[in-house]
Amino acid sequence: MSSMSPSRDIHSSCQEPHHDLGTRVQEWFNMPTQGLNFSPSLPVMMLLPVAGAAKLFHWNATIVLVVNIVAIVFLSESISVSSDELAEHLGELQGALLSATFGNTVELTAGILALVHGEIGFAQSVMVGSILSDILLVFGCCLITASYNKNVLLFNSALAKTLSSLMMITAVALLLPTALYSTFPVSEIDDRVLSFSRGTAVVLLALYAGYLYFYLGTHKHLFISNDSEASDDEDEAKPGLNHTPSMASSIIRLTTAVAATIFCTELLIESTGDMAQALGVSEVFIAIVFIPIASNSTEGVTVVASSKSGDTDSAIRVIIDSLLQIGLFAIPFLVIVGWCIGEPMTLFFDSLQTVSMFLAVLVVNHLLRDGQYAYIHGAMLLAL
Repeated sequence: MSSMSPSRDIHSSCQEPHHDLGTRVQEWFNMPTQGLNFSPSLPVMMLLPVAGAAKLFHWNATIVLVVNIVAIVFLSESISVSSDELAEHLGELQGALLSATFGNTVELTAGILALVHGEIGFAQSVMVGSILSDILLVFGCCLITASYNKNVLLFNSALAKTLSSLMMITAVALLLPTALYSTFPVSEIDDRVLSFSRGTAVVLLALYAGYLYFYLGTHKHLFISNDSEASDDEDEAKPGLNHTPSMASSIIRLTTAVAATIFCTELLIESTGDMAQALGVSEVFIAIVFIPIASNSTEGVTVVASSKSGDTDSAIRVIIDSLLQIGLFAIPFLVIVGWCIGEPMTLFFDSLQTVSMFLAVLVVNHLLRDGQYAYIHGAMLLAL
């Protein structure tokens, strides 16, 4: 979940009586931060009935896909904005826990619904796709926008090394069941991998709790950049920019957005077979590409905008934090949920997905530990 929420980008120009077309368009997309703070509610209110009608009347699968994906994009923004607003009322620790919980709502929703439908492979693919989307697509765009037409730039060394180590631990934990699978006879392996995955899930959740304590308690100074502090000071110095909605309003918006996300994701999962056939792709492709890109769209735009302004450290924190939420929280959580509902969700992923994810983490880890970057590194991540 991005801490650089669009809800903080208030434009004083909205109070002027005359606007050109560009300003009007900008005001439209920033309308959620003004007045009633309804974010993308208008597009969502139009899309939800269309999504329901598309499913009810068996419209073309491509229309079902497009309508629900676009709705999820707007809903992701609404969840991000409302959870950030609510976090301001709850305090630092509770706010961070809230952001961690709702930061990957779409992926968690898709994963849980897939498990309920017995589609374990689909749930795993969504998780892998979210990781690859964060560290290759979003991070690659971030590096390009931050360093284009500039000399070689430097990362925050302490931050980069700490987060890269956590990334490798996450990747290794997800790779171990594959190694275990090649160790035992086929007749014994399923139960062993299932038990191993459940035990590892508990360890990863404990590690995530330790990461939050590290992040919010003992070493939170590593995660605060000078640019962020200066921006916060400027905002505090301008009382006209602080229009935080009431706590009740934020709770209602967040609850409504999450419920609508569950509705759209359910329609999407129920129609994946028809969509795959209509588009000539596999269901795995839909899970790895379409859903994560829709979920991470708001975060990606925010991160790229932040990196373009020169605050690359904040962009890196957002990306790696999102990856850790998936690897240390969402995936283990799905294993536990599967355990509770009797679905054998494990950490044994498809071999190609496992290798792709591990190599992607390895490349990004090497880049972070190298400590410097240029736009060609971003281009390489996009190519990968």
